Amino acid sequence: MDIESMKQGIEGNRLLKGIILAFLAAALILYFIVFFTRGAEFDDTFLKKEVVSSDAHYTGKNMYGSIHITVKGIKDVHRSAEVEFRLPNNINRRYTVNFKDPKNWDAGIENIKGEDGSIVFEGEYRKDRDFMVDKNGEFWLDYNARVMKYGESPYNEYYKISLKNVADFAYSAKDITRGNYGLLVLALFFLAITIIDIKYPMLFFNLKYSFSVENPQPSDTYLALQKISWVAYPVIALFLMIAAIC
Repeated sequence: MDIESMKQGIEGNRLLKGIILAFLAAALILYFIVFFTRGAEFDDTFLKKEVVSSDAHYTGKNMYGSIHITVKGIKDVHRSAEVEFRLPNNINRRYTVNFKDPKNWDAGIENIKGEDGSIVFEGEYRKDRDFMVDKNGEFWLDYNARVMKYGESPYNEYYKISLKNVADFAYSAKDITRGNYGLLVLALFFLAITIIDIKYPMLFFNLKYSFSVENPQPSDTYLALQKISWVAYPVIALFLMIAAIC
């Protein structure tokens, strides 16, 4: 059975057509709910964001276990924000980010304190930078930079949480939409091309040849490749849509 026969069969069966349309509608609704989910990236893992009272919870899971980051504090209301990390291998860390002006957090941070109350950072933080500057004007770079064996968990006694990450979570600076808009647009482009080509099979052929050839007619090879594209393009679009939310 070729694509044209399948198309005619579906159009002639109202029940089947209704079931397919309902399934596609439900799948698209679920897809876009996932696509537009708010959250943040941490250790190459997307964490879903949920706000409960004044606390923001970022939760997710990677191959090493569950990740749960909690941020306590309301922007421009509280003097400080508490950022707690619960990571795989029972790694638990808590930091307090103190702000210069509780009514205007964007005025900058005063310092960051560790669990024992000691100051672990004093200096300048900006959301649009990949680094911080300490009180002496030196770049503060404290990212993990260790050589790992394949499959080895990074969550061990040497694991270090970047204080830039701590400040970013306090400011919600890492918040993003889960989906990749570029991949989604590319997927929709492939789908649009397919739908138009199926609806008007000669449109693209005529656009390409009608101005240079008198009364152009598609070859058997062209028609065969066209039908292959009607299957291949939606498959490519499906993979792109999946990649857009992974």
